[in-house]
Amino acid sequence: MITLIVLAGALSACTATPPATPPAIPPTVDPVPFETAAAAEPDRILIGAETTDVVDEDGTVLLSLRYFENGDEAVTAAINILGEPQGTHHQDGSSHYPEMDGTSWGGFDIVVNRYSSEAMPTGEARWYKPAYSVQATAASTDGGIAIASVDEIRVGDAFDVAAEDQDTNRVHFDDAFGTRSVALDLPTSFPGIIADAGMELPYGVIAVSDQGSIDITRIVAPKFLFSLT
Repeated sequence: MITLIVLAGALSACTATPPATPPAIPPTVDPVPFETAAAAEPDRILIGAETTDVVDEDGTVLLSLRYFENGDEAVTAAINILGEPQGTHHQDGSSHYPEMDGTSWGGFDIVVNRYSSEAMPTGEARWYKPAYSVQATAASTDGGIAIASVDEIRVGDAFDVAAEDQDTNRVHFDDAFGTRSVALDLPTSFPGIIADAGMELPYGVIAVSDQGSIDITRIVAPKFLFSLT
């Protein structure tokens, strides 16, 4: 009898559930660093009546240059987006124009106006004094960034095509200098300027064809057009 009990106990021990095996510890793996998104690259410079915008290939605005804001800060902001400029230039003031400092990226310039504190000859205050202006002299910068007005007109386009179907007061012929100008984009929120003899001159994007050219040679903003007075 005792022998049977011992044998039963031995069999019971043989059929008992073995203890669970602890999970294996995974090997240590170095974490994969997150990829840093590449900075958006400027693709186009679009010149408008109130702002010039630098956009990427998707049309996202990377920089908006507002002409009434500080000109020196605008140049600094542009350098951060467009890179180092190709050169700078200075122009002394005159009876018609303020002292100016220009910064060029080859085909695209920002010109900062240095206004004097002198009063207007009429005694009236200026309504609008743009802190700076921009100018395109080519269809792209030396760095390959395209330049156009907001309606996609570029330096090198035919002047007659740009002026076609425009109101007559938006096209101006300067017989003295042999140049032609056309307003491409006009202001929507600022009133203009009281200049020299009290004429009200609305500012906008003006395309110019210099003497002897059938094409647009410059696009400037903000600039007034005498035909719009």
